[in-house]
Amino acid sequence: MKNEVSDSSTNMEEETIPSELQESDKAPSTKEVSIAVLISSVGVGIFIASIDGTITNVSLPVIADDLAVEQNIAQWVILAYLLTLIGFTAIAGDLGDRFSNKIILQIGTVIFTIGSLLCALSPTLIWLVLARILQALGACCGMANGTAIITRFTNKENRGMALGLNALIIAAGITIGPIIGGLLTDRFGWPSIFYINIPLGIIGFIYVQFAIPKTPPLQVERREADVIGSVSLMLFLTLLVFSLTVFVDQNIPNPELWGGIGIATSIVLCVIFILWERKVKKPIIDLKMFKNRRFAFGILAAILAYQSLNVIFYQLPFYLREIQNLNVINIGVIILGAPVGMAITGPFSGKLSDKIDPRLIASLGMIGITVDLMLLSIFLKEDTPYWFLMVGAFILGISLGAFISPNSNSIMSAAPKDKLGVAGGLMNLSTQVGFSLGTALSTAIFFMLRNAFARNNGLPAKDPINYIPAMRIMFAIFVGIGILAVFVSYFRGPEEGKKQNLKFLNKERES
Repeated sequence: MKNEVSDSSTNMEEETIPSELQESDKAPSTKEVSIAVLISSVGVGIFIASIDGTITNVSLPVIADDLAVEQNIAQWVILAYLLTLIGFTAIAGDLGDRFSNKIILQIGTVIFTIGSLLCALSPTLIWLVLARILQALGACCGMANGTAIITRFTNKENRGMALGLNALIIAAGITIGPIIGGLLTDRFGWPSIFYINIPLGIIGFIYVQFAIPKTPPLQVERREADVIGSVSLMLFLTLLVFSLTVFVDQNIPNPELWGGIGIATSIVLCVIFILWERKVKKPIIDLKMFKNRRFAFGILAAILAYQSLNVIFYQLPFYLREIQNLNVINIGVIILGAPVGMAITGPFSGKLSDKIDPRLIASLGMIGITVDLMLLSIFLKEDTPYWFLMVGAFILGISLGAFISPNSNSIMSAAPKDKLGVAGGLMNLSTQVGFSLGTALSTAIFFMLRNAFARNNGLPAKDPINYIPAMRIMFAIFVGIGILAVFVSYFRGPEEGKKQNLKFLNKERES
């Protein structure tokens, strides 16, 4: 059997790669593993790992009451999971490249399932936070190596559709996590949001065992770990996102001071990481990967896109609850348009990106997200009609589906052949970093604006006269980030060997 991998940059120096990986871009996927089996087997673990990033959002007040803690302290249930994902995803991908993507994915599934059980049984907040860290460690292994497995068992003719479906699963999980969490908590209590992972984790482990062939190491000569690189990367990313969160948390003394110190320290750690990775012989992340503009710009476009996206997913539910007084079910119905839209365009855009330059489709999708932000910045008011918000969520979903599939295809196709796990980890890491930065930045902007308006007019900060203008200006600022993402997405450069326009479709119809 031949294990297939993605196209690599011709300008990159490659490490020793197993001979079967050097032969061609042809994969055994169409004969040995069908796309349906490949995506569904790997997708079970990826889906539950994605859901758990947001499933506790709506349940947090209930968890705080049940465990007798303040809600700002209970936020560590969410932060612990996200910070662990950010710190360890690239490391988990590197383990898969050095040993076996399949084995590391399955180990991650076991860890995630055990972590879920411990979460459900947690008697205290400390127990729950530690269990969430364990859960996230398992999720890292699944998300990074799942993407690598899909890339190995597809070729350039079908990789876009496969990666598009995978990215769709991740985005759908993140999107519907709060909806599922709210429903389960309302009917069965908060432990049920973790209990549901246990049978799914067992099914996912068994399915992968029998559906996915063995995946030999991609880096046969590198088994030692890059400890300094791994630790500095983990500390840099974790401290950066944590500091941004602290920076806007008014419940701690001197948040700006501590946030600033944390950000400065994270920058120092970033410099240490870069200097070390350039020096060490076998780095965890080969910085030469980023000399490939398609790879580097694709990662950056994803971070910017998910920042713009999360400002809607994170802030809009607060508006619906605090200004329009909607319950969890009604909020879920409004947001449901997003995963529906993704389901429509995700597979189609992924398949289309196998034939057309992915940057064109991804850039169009990013334009749609930016237009959605623009509409909210112009028309949001105290009594915005539900139909308008539902249509906006649907447009957002269609645009997101059009962006993530081609962008994922472009990133993984540009990745080095022996770094698929790391590339998959970085791609999934860009999602988490984008969401985290989007949450921190949008919260900081919104609260500063809302409080400034309240000081000027003397009315309560939550009064609509302060709340709505702050929301609209916040959305307008993220329109600028969306426009930047469009340019970054387009100027990554053309995809090698792919059509850059739609003329060939007309020729096919004529023939």
